[in-house]
Amino acid sequence: MTDEGHPDALNTQATGRWKHRAAQALGVTGLIVAGIVAGAKLWQPVTKVEQRVTTPIRDVVKRASPLEQLSDSAASACPSIVSLRLPGLQGPAPQGVVISGDGEVVTSAAVPADVEFDAWLDGKKLKARQEGYDPLTGLSLVKLEGEDLSALTLSDADIPPPGAWGFTLSSPNGTGCIVEPSTVASDFATEGATQDYYVRVHGTGEAPPDGTPFLAPDGRVVALAQQSESDDARTDRYLTADLISVVVSRLLRTGTGPTGAFGLLAEDLPPVLAARLGADRGRGAVVVLVARGSIAEAAGLHIGDVILSAKRSPISSSSELARVLGGSDPIEVIVSRGRDQQQLTFTLTPAPPEPDPKAKAKAKK
Repeated sequence: MTDEGHPDALNTQATGRWKHRAAQALGVTGLIVAGIVAGAKLWQPVTKVEQRVTTPIRDVVKRASPLEQLSDSAASACPSIVSLRLPGLQGPAPQGVVISGDGEVVTSAAVPADVEFDAWLDGKKLKARQEGYDPLTGLSLVKLEGEDLSALTLSDADIPPPGAWGFTLSSPNGTGCIVEPSTVASDFATEGATQDYYVRVHGTGEAPPDGTPFLAPDGRVVALAQQSESDDARTDRYLTADLISVVVSRLLRTGTGPTGAFGLLAEDLPPVLAARLGADRGRGAVVVLVARGSIAEAAGLHIGDVILSAKRSPISSSSELARVLGGSDPIEVIVSRGRDQQQLTFTLTPAPPEPDPKAKAKAKK
């Protein structure tokens, strides 16, 4: 029992506990709120990074084969093919190739000197005349009356190997061209020729006229068709661009061929020709032309001989050889011949100078 006017001890204790718990709840709530606020300030945003592995987009371009490009190549080269209407000539008109925009034309056909004649080029009739002729190769340099003409480029200074693919291009009427896919079938080295430098080109149709070019797939002139002088009368022999370039360069400068007093022409030894001859590349100068009845022929030099030294000086290029071949004294040369690289020694003896006609006349008196 309790007295009136005094609080119950039990109620007092219960009230105290309730207040204590309320205070704890408020404290916990305050801590939670404070934690949320602090966390919001301190929390760093997290960005979700997605790593994507992407493959570069590659344009797949189908490369056209040389055969698929043939029509475009032929159409581009055809305006540079000339039909030469030589006076008194019977049979197909010889062909020529424009090699400069001002009208220089090279052909392997024999073109008469001092005679003006007609030439048809891309549907137009132009006047033409011979500017130079090399009797050893049969190459003629012809000048057309015209400017800004479409011209072709002679190929690099090397012989095309057997199996090289290209096409021949001829324009019998001077309007449009006949196109023949063709292949190099063999060359002078394959056939063991020692007096002629050539390749044989086989096509799919009839033999083309003299001077018809054999072109690489990119349109460069690789060789020119020439009439065979042998008994078999084959018409698949072509004169190669490496030799044509040397002869044309000399004809443009002097109007005459490049063989000189000894009757031989040598070139630097390019990679394909070195492989065809079994020779060491970069060593010597290779003989590509020997004039019949010349000092070089009398000495015994052959087409394909690689001259290693002259006057006891090593030869590594045709320009070095040209500097040595001079004077009136005999010149000893060492050559490598054949795939076995047999070394032979020859002596080039210059011809004695012809007597002065005036001195000869005085001697008779």
